[in-house]
Amino acid sequence: MPHAAAPGYCRLVLGPDPPSAAALEVILSAHVRLLEWLDISVPAEHPADLVALHRNFYDAARRMSGLPARSVTLGFKDWVRRRRGEVIEGLPLDEKLYAIKGIESVSIATLTGRVTVPFRIGDYAAGWTGPAPARLVKRQHNFELMISTEEETNAAMLRTQEDVMSVTESAMRRIGRVIAGMTNLAIDAAEGVNPEAVITQAIREIDAAADEVRTDLGKATAERHRLDARRQQLLHEKAELDSRVVSALDEGREDLAEAGIARQIDIEAQVGVLDRLLGETDEQIAQFGQTIDAIAASRREAEQTRKEFRDSQSERVSAGQAPAAKNAGPMTKVARAKAATARVTGVPPSPESANAKALSELADLAREREVKLRLARLRSGRDS
Repeated sequence: MPHAAAPGYCRLVLGPDPPSAAALEVILSAHVRLLEWLDISVPAEHPADLVALHRNFYDAARRMSGLPARSVTLGFKDWVRRRRGEVIEGLPLDEKLYAIKGIESVSIATLTGRVTVPFRIGDYAAGWTGPAPARLVKRQHNFELMISTEEETNAAMLRTQEDVMSVTESAMRRIGRVIAGMTNLAIDAAEGVNPEAVITQAIREIDAAADEVRTDLGKATAERHRLDARRQQLLHEKAELDSRVVSALDEGREDLAEAGIARQIDIEAQVGVLDRLLGETDEQIAQFGQTIDAIAASRREAEQTRKEFRDSQSERVSAGQAPAAKNAGPMTKVARAKAATARVTGVPPSPESANAKALSELADLAREREVKLRLARLRSGRDS
């Protein structure tokens, strides 16, 4: 058993094509510009406090760097650490700015959109520090993505390819989705498994992933309601202050009027922050909705695959042939894909929820309605 080690990271060596490499260069340069601009713009006596930095420099930083909101926030954290004397390299990324798409590719957000880049596993090293779960770094001849590993691991675990995969999986479990690479993964070690059992297991894991995303969606929706309620409360207070300021002026109490106006300015600043948070939460909710749709599509695909396999087995029995107990041509690839998905994502199996059938029927109904609406729009366009 390897002994526990300090928190570490897995190093992925990226192989971007020229357009993707150019996009990565641009966003790395934008991050450097942001840090240099903060060096010049933030006075030496200004507190190295993230709240104060956001309040005084956030909007200007967004305009100057062109970076998205999340990257600016992570950039502020980098700058605070650098001001304390820490050596920092590369671009910080969180789970919204990058995503493992399978065992061979990763998606990274850039200033011109997301790019999908192939990678190969480098190695594992101890010594991860900082709040960002990943960092993109430009080396002399390539780009690398360092991903923090949740589990404590020892570098001795990297002696075999299987050990290398186990380290990579620890990072993927934290950020991966069951649907990632669903149709493309292929692992030779799945020889001899029962294809139908593998498909059924994959469906259970898809359902587990759907439950996880629905939970996250519920949390994001609740957070949106909380932020909006606070925003409305502040706006109501600001509206009440309007009449009070006027009354104070009518009574000749300019000191009270000034206090009311000062409070209104504070409220406007708070509402501005809440507006940004609401925008980010709305983006999260939309992404969760898209993920649920993708998971539903993967489940339909798995169900169809299981149905086709069962039909092929029935035909073999009707023809007097013994059912295929093991590898059955294309079904072997399906079995390998599902088994690889389970290992890469680390999503544990769980019993199907009691309302799974109703939810499935609801999803099918919505999908059929969407198909009919699109068909109607197409017909309308041809008739006009």
